[in-house]
Amino acid sequence: IENALNSAANYQAPNGGMVYWIPSNLYVSPYLSAYTATAFNWLRRSGYTIPENVEERLHEYLLNLLRRDEFPTFYSKGMSSTVRAVALAALSETGKISADDIKRYESHVPEMDLFGKSHFLQAAIKTTGVSEEAIRATVNSILGHASQTGGKFQFNEPWDDSYKYVLATPLRSNCAVLSGLLSAQVQSGQSSAIGDIPFKLVRSITQSRGNRDHWENTQENVFCLNALIDYSNLYEKDDPAMKVSVSFDGEKIGDTSFSSKTDPMVTINRPIREDDPGRSAKLDIKKEGKGRLYYSARISYDLKEDNAARINSGIEIRREYSVEREGKLVLLKSPMGIKRGDLVKVDLFISVPTARHFVVVNDPIPGGLEPVNTDLATASSVDADKGSFKAAEGSWFYNFSNWSYYGRYFWSFYHKELRHDSARFFADYLPAGNYHLSYTAQAIAEGKFSVMPVHAEEMYDPDVYGKGLPATLNVGE
Repeated sequence: IENALNSAANYQAPNGGMVYWIPSNLYVSPYLSAYTATAFNWLRRSGYTIPENVEERLHEYLLNLLRRDEFPTFYSKGMSSTVRAVALAALSETGKISADDIKRYESHVPEMDLFGKSHFLQAAIKTTGVSEEAIRATVNSILGHASQTGGKFQFNEPWDDSYKYVLATPLRSNCAVLSGLLSAQVQSGQSSAIGDIPFKLVRSITQSRGNRDHWENTQENVFCLNALIDYSNLYEKDDPAMKVSVSFDGEKIGDTSFSSKTDPMVTINRPIREDDPGRSAKLDIKKEGKGRLYYSARISYDLKEDNAARINSGIEIRREYSVEREGKLVLLKSPMGIKRGDLVKVDLFISVPTARHFVVVNDPIPGGLEPVNTDLATASSVDADKGSFKAAEGSWFYNFSNWSYYGRYFWSFYHKELRHDSARFFADYLPAGNYHLSYTAQAIAEGKFSVMPVHAEEMYDPDVYGKGLPATLNVGE
C-alpha cells in the first residue's frame, strides 16, 4: 500500500485527474479520479499518510468536475451524475462540500444508478445543513429498486453497456447500497424506513461469493469488504460468548455454543415423524450470553398431488411433458397417458426476478421413463433431437419472447447431468430473466407412476427456491 501511495503522482495528469496509464489530460478518467479520492479517505482512516500534494490537486480537479460539464462524450447523463455523486461523497469527508452543493445536485438523483444514489446519500449525511427530507427522499429512491425473495434483499436496475466505463456491476452497487443504508440508519434517524434490510442484504452479498474467498473483481472486493466492515462495526462489535438450545414443541432437539466469530456453522435436525403431518408445533431457539446469533429454520416436505401448489420463493419453475402425435407436439395434462416406446419431450421453464447465484434444477424422472443421453454411446441421436426446441400448442413458452437457452450465453445454465432417476442442470450465475431447458425421455415400462415436482434452488441458499407441480403418468402398451 505504501508503494501504491508513493507512486500515485505517476498516475496524475497535469489537471489533477487520475489516469490508468499515461499521465495526460487526454486520458483522465473521471470515475477513477473520484474513486481514488474515496480510496484515499479509506486509507487515511486506516492510519496511512496520503500524499498531500496529490490529494490537493485531485480535490481541485473534482471540484471543477462538479462545477463544469467536462465529461468525455461517451459518458451518458446518468453516468456523469453517478460519478459526480462519488466525488461529492469523497469531498464531503474532508469538509469541501456544502449543503448548497448537495441541493444543487439533488434533482439529478433520479438519473443516477444505485451506486451513485448510495454515494449521494453518504454525501448528504456527512454534510452539515442538509435537510432530513433530502436524505429521506434519497433513501426512498434507493428502496424503490428493491426485490425481496426467500429472505434475501437485493437491488436491481437496468443498465446499458456504457456503464462498463465506470466499472459498474450489480454486486458493487448492492454493496454501496449497504454502506449507504447503514450510514442513514445510524446517523440520520432512518431506522424505521430501513428496518432489517441490512441483515438481508448482507446475506445476499455473502451468498454471492459462494465457496470462494473473493468476489468477481477488484471493485466488488473493495466495496463489498468495506460494506461488510461497516456492518460488522455496527452490529458485531463483540466476540460471541453464548449458548444456544433448540426445542421443538417443548422437546429439546439440540444445543451448541459459540465463542468466536469464526466458529463454524452448526446444524440441528429433527426428522419428520409419522404423527407430524397436519398438526401445529412451536420451534424455540434460546440464546444465553452475549453476541449476535444468526439462524435460519427450514422444513422439507412434499405435498400429495391433490393438495399440491406451485411454490415461488424467489425462483419460478414449470415443467411440461409433450409427445408427438400425427406430426405435431401435443401437450400432456395429468393424469398423462402414453404408450411404451413413446418419446416424451420435457420442457422446463425458469424465471427469476433478480440475479441468482449457483442455481441447480432437479427434475425427478418417474420410473416408467428413461432419459435419452447423447453422452452414452448407445443413445440414439435421433431420439435426443426430440429434445431440441419445439413448442406444443398451449405451452408456457408463448408467455414470453426473451427465453435464454441452455449453453447459449455465458451467464446461463451450462452443465447438465441426465441420470436414470433425475435430470439436473447447473448455472453459476443467472441474471434476472427467463430460461428454457429441455431433454427427451423414452417410455420403457408399463404402469402407473408418480411424477415428483421439479425443483430449483440456490445451492448455497436453499431458502431461495421454486417447486413445480406433481403429476401422474400412465404408460400402456
